[in-house]
Amino acid sequence: MWFRNDLRIRDNKALYAASMRSKVGGTGNNHFLIALYIISEEEWAEHDEAPVKIDFWMRNLVTLKASLDKLAIPLVIKTARKKTDVVKVVEEVVQGMDVSHVFWSQELMVNEKKRDRLVREALVKKHAGVYVEEHEDQLVVPAEDVRTKTGNPYAVFTPFYNTWCKLVETESHYLEITEMPDANPPKAKEVYAEYFKAKPPSSHPHPLDVDEMKRRYPAGEDEAHARLDKFVQEKANKYHQGRDVPQQDGTSVLSPYLNAGVLSTRQCIVAARIANKNKIQSGDDGLKTWIKELGWREFYRHILVAFPRVCMSRAFQPKTEQVQWSDNDEHFQRWTEGKTGFPIVDAGKQLKATGYMHNRLRMIVACFLVKDLLINWQRGEKYFMNNLIDGDLASNNGGWQWSASTGTDSQPYFRVFNPLLQSQRYDPKGEYIRRWVPELKSLTDKQIHDPSQALSPKDFAKLGYPKPIVDHAKAKARYLEEFKRALGFP
Repeated sequence: MWFRNDLRIRDNKALYAASMRSKVGGTGNNHFLIALYIISEEEWAEHDEAPVKIDFWMRNLVTLKASLDKLAIPLVIKTARKKTDVVKVVEEVVQGMDVSHVFWSQELMVNEKKRDRLVREALVKKHAGVYVEEHEDQLVVPAEDVRTKTGNPYAVFTPFYNTWCKLVETESHYLEITEMPDANPPKAKEVYAEYFKAKPPSSHPHPLDVDEMKRRYPAGEDEAHARLDKFVQEKANKYHQGRDVPQQDGTSVLSPYLNAGVLSTRQCIVAARIANKNKIQSGDDGLKTWIKELGWREFYRHILVAFPRVCMSRAFQPKTEQVQWSDNDEHFQRWTEGKTGFPIVDAGKQLKATGYMHNRLRMIVACFLVKDLLINWQRGEKYFMNNLIDGDLASNNGGWQWSASTGTDSQPYFRVFNPLLQSQRYDPKGEYIRRWVPELKSLTDKQIHDPSQALSPKDFAKLGYPKPIVDHAKAKARYLEEFKRALGFP
């Protein structure tokens, strides 16, 4: 069983299938189930994976090994110095450990699909008697099952979600939780003693407070399920009320666990559906809203499969690639450092400090970068991936293209967030701003949203806080003019 971004033993289709196959028996040692994980830093760099996210993966690898050890399943950890070496590494493990069947969960990105195809071809052609099984486990409902009446993939969320919901409500197998694998015979501990004694890498260098990150995001399936259960039982019924308020603890913060595959989307939907009395689109407002957010996660994955160009940082709407973006590096730098002079935007410093940013803030800072500063959304997309502990290619790309009005089902290009109004609406008392922009903590609730206008020039200067780097009204007009030109509108 080749683990990738599915670091769990519960509800893992490929792992369970491998376990069942190992019970059939074979020659030599190939009736034991063996787990494989390949460290491929070149692949990680290619996808702009954040160091803090890789560290989270490594910490979960430790807990995965502990779970596998209890089942007498050895975890073999190998390193591919170059991404092209992955094929050779898999071949060496197959040959050296007398493997007869190789199982893995399908990945959705273009490069990963190509890599898996090369691995399959190498194993089948060069190693007689070796079989490969790829299992669809990244999507709750396979992409080919969610289609329009004309057989095409959906490009708009609402009709997609309606169809998707009908399928999961009427076809019970989509939400079936896969059983855990059986344990290997005890002899496996002797045969593969070196792997049971080996210690996996338990960390990866990153710039944040190591102990704080461990406290915020403890590793392991048990922790993920404890958080899921607590959220569903205690907070989900108010999710629709608090999800957009960044200073409230109103979201699940399960995204790091979903991204690493420590928890499956299917497990989350099942838990929410049970709490919602077996309902998906109706019932409790909070629970159905949270399920719908999981639906957005699914939607962006389906987009990734149907329109693979978005994997390569291409705009979903080709016309929008004609936009002439600003190359103002100073503006981009000040956006990353939280020095734009717009307090709610500058509160985005949360990302660099914690590896996480509230979803409402992600939308606000993304819209500001693209529509106030006229800076290419791709730069923001890359910056998020370089820093987020939960950075997910499909969701991150979908979110940025939504904000930039370049993607599928995006907000209209003429809709431009006013950062002042967003601040007053979603952080009315300035609590979130005070936490992440401490130089403004002494201001009143009214002053904190727009200090350069609320204070006298003398008092404002004492804050040591920058003036706004753009005039919002003028920046909006510039953006609209450029977008109209690119789209060919008069």
